[in-house]
Amino acid sequence: MTEKFITLEGIEGSGKSTSLKIINNYLDELGFLFINTREPGGGPIGPKLRSLLLDTDTSISPEVEMMLMLADRKDHVDNVILPNLKQNKWVISDRYMDSTIAYQGGGRQLNLKNILSVEKLLDLPVPSLTLLFDLPVEMALERAIDRGELDRFEKEPIEFHNRVRDSYLKLSRRHPERISIIDSSKNRGEVESQLLNILKPYFKDHV
Repeated sequence: MTEKFITLEGIEGSGKSTSLKIINNYLDELGFLFINTREPGGGPIGPKLRSLLLDTDTSISPEVEMMLMLADRKDHVDNVILPNLKQNKWVISDRYMDSTIAYQGGGRQLNLKNILSVEKLLDLPVPSLTLLFDLPVEMALERAIDRGELDRFEKEPIEFHNRVRDSYLKLSRRHPERISIIDSSKNRGEVESQLLNILKPYFKDHV
C-alpha cells in the first residue's frame, strides 16, 4: 500500500511547489489517480494547526512545536493519507516525517531518539520515494524573500536553516534507497530533467 506514497522535502524556498506541478503532469500522462496534500495542514484539524505553527506571533517551545507537528501528521495520516492509499490512489505529500527530523531534530536540536520513538509509537506509513530538493541556504532564503512575507520558520536565523539542510543530507545518506536528491539550484528545465530521470524508472514497474 505504501508503494504509492511519495513525499517532497527540502528547506524553505527549495522549489517543491513548482516541482509538484511537474510531477502532477507526469502522473496525468500515465493516467494515474492521485492526490496532492501537505504538512502541516493536510488533515481535518490541520488548517488550524498550520496557522498556529507558521504564525510569526506564535511563541512555543521546540518540544511543543514538535508535538503539534506530530499531532498534525497523525491526523493527516488517519484521515487523508491512509484512506487514499486504500483506494489505490497515489498520495503526493509536500513534507512528511523527514521534515520533523530535519526541522525539530536538526534545526531545533531536539533529541532525535525521542522524535523517532514517538514516530514508532504513532505507527506511521513510510514513503517508498522521497524527493529531496537541495540547494545552498542563502539561495533558498533569497527565493523565500522574493515570494513574499516570511512565516515563522522562514524568519529563523541562517544557522537554523543550515542545520536543517545538514539534517536532510544526513537523512539522504542514511536512506539512499528511499531518498533521491534533486539539485534545485538549477533552472526549471534542469530541475525537470532531474525529476523525470528519477520518476521514469520509479514508475516503470507501475505502468
